[in-house]
Amino acid sequence: MKLLVRADASVEIGMGHRVRCQALVSAFEELGWQCQFVMDRRYQAFGSTKDSFVDTEAQFWHVAEQADLVILDHYGYRAADIRRLYQHQPNLLVLDDMNDRGVFPAKWLLNPLSQDYSEQIEWLLTGSQYALLRPAFQRSYHSAGDSLSHVSQPNKLLITLGGTDPLALTLPILKGLLWSGFPKEDIQILLGANAKNADQVIALCNEQAIAYKQGLADVTPLMKQAKMAISAAGGTLFELACMGVPTVFAQVADNQTRSLEQHVPLGWCRAVRFDHVSDALRGQQVAYLVEALNRCWGDLQWQENASEIARRIVDGNGAKRVAKKVSAYFGVF
Repeated sequence: MKLLVRADASVEIGMGHRVRCQALVSAFEELGWQCQFVMDRRYQAFGSTKDSFVDTEAQFWHVAEQADLVILDHYGYRAADIRRLYQHQPNLLVLDDMNDRGVFPAKWLLNPLSQDYSEQIEWLLTGSQYALLRPAFQRSYHSAGDSLSHVSQPNKLLITLGGTDPLALTLPILKGLLWSGFPKEDIQILLGANAKNADQVIALCNEQAIAYKQGLADVTPLMKQAKMAISAAGGTLFELACMGVPTVFAQVADNQTRSLEQHVPLGWCRAVRFDHVSDALRGQQVAYLVEALNRCWGDLQWQENASEIARRIVDGNGAKRVAKKVSAYFGVF
């Protein structure tokens, strides 16, 4: 059985689509599927040599027709675009977050948030049980529970603003923390391979003897060490929940709105919005975020409760659940 995944990546788009689809690919490959990513050739620098690259939609339609299943994770596709793709490949699984693209048909619709869709979707896969995490998070789920049982107490503040850090927030947040007097020995910076201003962040880390890593394939060891995190609110939200890490989220894109609307009221995280803020006001938002972090950092009871809440939400098995449900339709078990 052949599966194609359409998910572009770039500094502007981010790496989240690619990362969560890779989790799905791993789960489908375990069931014997042959999987391949398809990307717009303009973004091939962010892909793999194993990917297929297209220049036009007609080219993508052609390769889609040759597959048994197509997974679409792409905000550039509005309802009309998805309808056209569906005409070429009805075995279509669409990943969604905002439910704001209009009415469109699909065989399956996957959203880790609880939302309602039209009857043109044959099967809905919605809710946090379908959050797509890489296999490392499933393996780490129980060991994260061990740390909560005081076998190994996490003591770091993990700062991770996504694969590309599109708003270049790592540097001003780090400076704000240092200015506030936050202990630099407790800070762990995680930079994506394509993070903006990475050279400046690394220079400051070296100057201040702050721990940092860049371009890690497996981030679970750092999350296990994290007492709290400052993070972008994309797919990392579900990863941090799975690992039981209380977090102050920096919203850097509009498509993160719904997830924060559903998760902040649960009590395991806080959020500060940056995507609709002018450059002139961004420093003020950084100050709000640093203040929220410092307030939560000293509240050990909140941290304990937040960790327990977070781990109840996501168990790391979402990708396997999706792969098994979809494969059952094709008689693959």
